[in-house]
Amino acid sequence: MADFFRRIVVPTDFSASAERAWCLAQRLARALGAELVLVHVIRRAASSTARAAQSAEGARKWAADELEDSAGKARAQGLRTRVALRTGVPHQEIAALDREENADLLVLATRGGGAVSRRVLGDVASQLLRLAPCPVIMVPDVATPEAPGRHPAAD
Repeated sequence: MADFFRRIVVPTDFSASAERAWCLAQRLARALGAELVLVHVIRRAASSTARAAQSAEGARKWAADELEDSAGKARAQGLRTRVALRTGVPHQEIAALDREENADLLVLATRGGGAVSRRVLGDVASQLLRLAPCPVIMVPDVATPEAPGRHPAAD
């Protein structure tokens, strides 16, 4: 099995749910000796004004910093980790990245944080189940009082 799962792609919207998926992906990567690719997709701005461009650039810099922070922590634990920051339609960009990276596994949260994000990531997750060129592990948004942030099945 370790030879089969060499590269794991993990989409994030930086929510608590996505963080749980990232934690599971790190455990899998450690056990399998796999490389991690942490990805965030910024939706293309509907407006092309200077103010919208400035806002988009600020969001891009923030996302790049967050990706590098998470990846740096994984690298410090000895995990081979890269980041990808893309712009476009999230499920399309993630599926394209999976193909480009020859991903062996996709690990993602079933839903993101916040009302809009929960709906959007839920939509992204359902689309990726159809489009991903590799197996998909969906991490449910479930935490137990005994082990916050851990899914009962993870033990």
